[in-house]
Amino acid sequence: MEEYRINHAAHGCYEVILIKYNNGEKKCEYLTNFRNKKAAMAFVEAHRLNEVAIDLDTRIPTPDFR
Repeated sequence: MEEYRINHAAHGCYEVILIKYNNGEKKCEYLTNFRNKKAAMAFVEAHRLNEVAIDLDTRIPTPDFR
């Protein structure tokens, strides 16, 4: 099971965290961050549908969500 969490980290900074549960074990993975919540929510929907790629070094998603 997967769950997405959008954390309001600071003014104008929303972090997107992917939480996976495997055999009762919880694993959190930082995906990326955005300046507004609307972009973060659009990213989550696209990520659920596997329509987005994330550069593992910079954590920048492709396509761009603004």
